[in-house]
Amino acid sequence: MIKRAYIEIINTCNLNCGFCMKNHRHPSSLDTSTFRYILEQVKDYTDYIYLHVQGEPLMHPQFEEIMNICDAENVHVHIVTNGTYLKDHLDMGKHPSLRKVSISLQSVEYQNQISISDYMNSVIAFCEKSSSMKRPYTELRFWRNDERNMPHTKFCLQALKNRYDFVETDRLKNYMILPNVYVDFDNEFEWPTMNNPAITDKGRCLGAVEQIAILSNGNVVPCCLDCEGSVCFGNIRITSLREILNSGRYLKMVHAFQNNQIREPLCQKCSFRKRFDK
Repeated sequence: MIKRAYIEIINTCNLNCGFCMKNHRHPSSLDTSTFRYILEQVKDYTDYIYLHVQGEPLMHPQFEEIMNICDAENVHVHIVTNGTYLKDHLDMGKHPSLRKVSISLQSVEYQNQISISDYMNSVIAFCEKSSSMKRPYTELRFWRNDERNMPHTKFCLQALKNRYDFVETDRLKNYMILPNVYVDFDNEFEWPTMNNPAITDKGRCLGAVEQIAILSNGNVVPCCLDCEGSVCFGNIRITSLREILNSGRYLKMVHAFQNNQIREPLCQKCSFRKRFDK
């Protein structure tokens, strides 16, 4: 049963973060009519929509119109952003469909468009406005392992500690700094590619079983980590989602995972998948 769908509204980003998969695809984005067409099909399976795979969603020139469509369809939207465009979207909480915003503060190491102070001022302004509006749930992401030299990231974390007087004692948990606003630490991971060595052909995953991703070109893939479309079940611009989710390749992948088997070569090379092994 599909519990969430990733819809990539734009595949380009203004940053070139070292922890992200390099994007070799042709730049593309979904226009509002195509997005509405996709969303109407996805809604038959899930109301939980994530507006990213690769790309910075707040760069989409019709982002407000896309959110208005989500409002009208009564879905629950999750956005992951690098935060550099937050200053132009401080009032995102006005959209009833917006359930969660995750801000990747690790990305601050890879941006030189605005000063770190101005960047953090925008992040803090968004958090405080969102908290006062009681929406959306906001997550401030940091890597748990920061042995590398990451001065800008450390500056951001210290700025939050100074403003909200929280003490970081354990990076295995998150910290509420405002109502509905949390600082969260997670492990950095490696994106799977067909160039990686195979790890195993045994195991489980939520890809295809509980989630799908739709790339900006319309290709339907098992999860948000298949940003290159290595495991493509079909193209939603050509074939209906219902047909795609009843296709042989899709059903064989789901059946394999349910039986602790990894069928697709890309999934055999994915280290992130190990989080779902029982």
